[in-house]
Amino acid sequence: MIFETLWQAGEPVHSGRVLAVEFLNDGKRHQAIWFNEADAGQGGYFDAEGKTLKKAFLKSPLQFSRITSGFAMRSHPISGMWKQHKGIDFAAPVGTPIRATGDGHIEFTGSHGGYGNMVVIQHSGSYSTAYAHMSHIASGIKRGARIAQGDVIGYVGTSGWSTGPHLHYEFRVNDAARDPNSIVVQQTQSLAGTALQQFHRQVADIKHRFRLLSAEVTQLAAR
Repeated sequence: MIFETLWQAGEPVHSGRVLAVEFLNDGKRHQAIWFNEADAGQGGYFDAEGKTLKKAFLKSPLQFSRITSGFAMRSHPISGMWKQHKGIDFAAPVGTPIRATGDGHIEFTGSHGGYGNMVVIQHSGSYSTAYAHMSHIASGIKRGARIAQGDVIGYVGTSGWSTGPHLHYEFRVNDAARDPNSIVVQQTQSLAGTALQQFHRQVADIKHRFRLLSAEVTQLAAR
């Protein structure tokens, strides 16, 4: 593993970002390398060939939660009517941070009927996601704002037609709610052109460092 160490006045302060990691599993080599293209903003992790390791969408908008209602027919807890539940409900304490599941821009933010406090994010292509029943929306989350995967957009609450604190999460294709577990989303793009050339130069340096580290480990093991 190669990682940053931050120093001040000649003394190490704390560890920073992991720059590269390599491990062997059943004889197969796995690598993850951090790369941030010059002037391109946020970086990410790639394999040694430049293919992204980032999924287009997170599995869950909450770090810790439990699913209380899936994408299926159910009796509505307030109206009692038998109808399609067009999202996934995640139970969590009030104030739990809600993360954007993918990159995009804010399409809607505010109160929206039974959804309560709600945020809708438009992603690339025909995909959008909706987050409802928030206690409040995070600061700076306004229509048109750019959002990166994992950014906090609000906090769990029980606004709108809700019987308890939870997040109602919808995954939409062409504005129609779909079961996220049934959708095969194309992986985010890999590096190409000038960015790939820059990455290959970085990989060459990383591989050289790994060889040096392996040699040091071999020497230590032989003592």
